[in-house]
Amino acid sequence: MNKLLNALLISSSLSCICLGSIRANAQIQVGSATLSKGPGKISTEEMDKFKQSTTYFILQERDYEQQAEFEQAIAKVWTVTPFKIIRPQEMGKLNKTKSSFFFFGGFVTTRRGQSTTTQHPHLSYDLFMLSTNKKGKTEQNLLGKIMLHLDSKSMGSVLRYATLNSKTFSEKVTPYLYQEATMPNWTSQMLGGYLKVINDGLTSGTLRSVFDEYTDKEGIKALRDQTLYIPDYVNTKFNMFTGAEKETESDEGEDNSSYAFGNKYLDAKEIATTAAAQNKAYAYLSYIKSSTDKFVSVFDGQTGKLLYTAYTPVSYNFKSKDLKRIAAKVK
Repeated sequence: MNKLLNALLISSSLSCICLGSIRANAQIQVGSATLSKGPGKISTEEMDKFKQSTTYFILQERDYEQQAEFEQAIAKVWTVTPFKIIRPQEMGKLNKTKSSFFFFGGFVTTRRGQSTTTQHPHLSYDLFMLSTNKKGKTEQNLLGKIMLHLDSKSMGSVLRYATLNSKTFSEKVTPYLYQEATMPNWTSQMLGGYLKVINDGLTSGTLRSVFDEYTDKEGIKALRDQTLYIPDYVNTKFNMFTGAEKETESDEGEDNSSYAFGNKYLDAKEIATTAAAQNKAYAYLSYIKSSTDKFVSVFDGQTGKLLYTAYTPVSYNFKSKDLKRIAAKVK
């Protein structure tokens, strides 16, 4: 275990943990920006270098028991480069010039009011390549990211280090994300949907900042005759002041009035298997709370294609009006 932790600490310096004073990037980004509203440019040289690389995925420690499941989900959508799932300690053995990596990271934004200063951690799954600067130090070149949704206990653990410098924050948080954190939106199916957005963007050279709302106008209308599977973690509500969570029962009457089409609440990890047993086209919802930012998206369950995504700032919980917004697009 000590060797593993040492490898994680070494690797954590490669993760995208930094400090800033502007709002976070959103749910799925294709681009190099760490803390800007836009996606950030990727040079032609960097893009060509990436497309000639092998992409290595590092998962949570518990995921390696279901590695085949994750490999299947990734292989279904990831075509821009060859890929392989590895453990973090294997990173040091690879040719860095021919490798790209997906690894856990994140950043902290600082918001200053008239009398208060608050830190807001945002955790992410980052795609990057490595380079050496003029001083001989290794630098990370970001290509894309996926925001992560942590439960209140995990976010509380992360918050303890939010006021520290970026290096210490990285050294403390990265191993925690890999080994212990609970992330309700982290399933092989949801990862596949997020990855398809990045894969398609990098394949076509289309950058993406998901502060921009998006609707596949034709694709979303197919939900008139499909079931929308909603992960039941959306019913866990967060206190805006303490961050504590309280699980509530969904109000079926309210949900039916908010979203009058077929829908079913399930544990996020059960959606893929349950829907597959129906042998019908379906869609699933993804909800991410990243500090005080909320992202709600809908994906095609069979292809992983993004059908809808919406961003709400300064919002702490999933609400019936989020379903109303989706329903308005389906009509």
